[in-house]
Amino acid sequence: MSVSGNYDKVSYIASGKSVRAQSIVECRLNDWGENRVLAVSARAVSVGAETLSGEVRYGGRLYFTVLACTPDGSIVSGERGAEFSHRAECESAAPAQTADVTLTVEKVEMRRDGRALVLSAIVSADVSLFVPAEISYLSGGDGVVCDFRPVRLLQVAACRGEAEIEEEFDTDYVGDVLAHSETAFVNRVTASAGSVEVSGEINLGILAKREGESDTVSFERLIPFRAEIPCDEAFSGCGCTAEACVREVNISAACDEDKNRCRVAAEFTLALTGRVYRGESVHMSADAFCPGFESSLERAEIVSREPVAAFSATERVSGTAAISEPVDFACTLQSVAFGGCLAAAAVSDGEVNVEGVVSAYILMKDGEGSPKSCEASLPFSFPVKCDRAKKGQSANVSALACGISARQKKEGELEAECALKLYITLFECQSSSAVTRIEAGDAVPECDAAVSVYIPCAGDGLWDIAKRLKRSPEEVRRTNASLEFPLGGGERIVVYRRKQVDV
Repeated sequence: MSVSGNYDKVSYIASGKSVRAQSIVECRLNDWGENRVLAVSARAVSVGAETLSGEVRYGGRLYFTVLACTPDGSIVSGERGAEFSHRAECESAAPAQTADVTLTVEKVEMRRDGRALVLSAIVSADVSLFVPAEISYLSGGDGVVCDFRPVRLLQVAACRGEAEIEEEFDTDYVGDVLAHSETAFVNRVTASAGSVEVSGEINLGILAKREGESDTVSFERLIPFRAEIPCDEAFSGCGCTAEACVREVNISAACDEDKNRCRVAAEFTLALTGRVYRGESVHMSADAFCPGFESSLERAEIVSREPVAAFSATERVSGTAAISEPVDFACTLQSVAFGGCLAAAAVSDGEVNVEGVVSAYILMKDGEGSPKSCEASLPFSFPVKCDRAKKGQSANVSALACGISARQKKEGELEAECALKLYITLFECQSSSAVTRIEAGDAVPECDAAVSVYIPCAGDGLWDIAKRLKRSPEEVRRTNASLEFPLGGGERIVVYRRKQVDV
């Protein structure tokens, strides 16, 4: 009997390698030599990525903001921007692949160079690759028995868009806006026919001075937004993810001295990035053999990672903050500037464990009325209940720190608290093996007996028995109809062979 395998082809998008790269970005502020720096912050905006052989090149813009105290005790601010480009080395990267790049500012520092102030930041880039792939798998053939199992294959489509958000609101009268910070937070992502719908909030923080006063005040505003990203591959019910980043912002304030009120107008340009995951189950040969022959197999591994659930949560965190320098009781706390949050998550059965740190600058005056500041960090760790969470899943978490406040309870220490808004996406990773080639070897000598009895192992399934005996699963089932698989142990497998009797 000849042995010949049949093969089918299917295309999909595989999850490629994930790598991390870091770069240092610098810029200069001239004529700041006499100012004493109180706080410095930076935010990064991605401007695209290109996948090449062995590397991913990416770029971005970094926006620095500095608060400082002048020799006469006034508080001033300065802003500078810097463009940068860097590369992430990855041996498996190729031009046909696409890359998702998420930028995070890890650390901001400053140093003096004469009368200039040199600002620097460490920018981390988390790079995820998506690889177009094609597999030719064994689909049957003459003299071939296959064990077909469902394999999850993904088609992943990227989409990008922009949204213009405007908001006006009233606040207490302020005379001078010193600085502002803005963070876009996504709390809902859904797919519909031809688009990805993204909802969230922009957390706008403003640091200001009142007219005629040197004291600083801070306030924040949560501005809701909703936007659509066009995507031809999207349809209702498919898995999707999205991120939002404030690309441009314009803040203006009109004050009414008579009413002691201030009208703030804010305009934002959001850069939106989405991904749509379309999954399908394809029955492929997980195993195969050739009845009556030894056989050798070639296999390929197929890995899929797709979102299976997403949800929002809110948690209050508080505790003793780590501070850059002691704060005594002579200091008067005034305001909070440049608040931010970094978070990571791990999944176990029934819950997602979130941990990270909230950080901010605390502005104050010392006992002599001179402006002073310290950097405060509040670590956190807590579980979030989720019925769909299962051990083995992974999670992406974005966190927004709202209403950061600090107070003195003990000299030299600060107590800090805030509300954390979380958006958690659960991902399920499936790994499967498919037979890509089968070759028949030497013939297996046939037993002379008309009937043979085999003693299987406990836990053996129908396929295990069939492959071991070089018989089709249908034949084993037909001649052992009373057995239930997987076997519990102690069963007997009977094999019948038709014999020709010469008369």
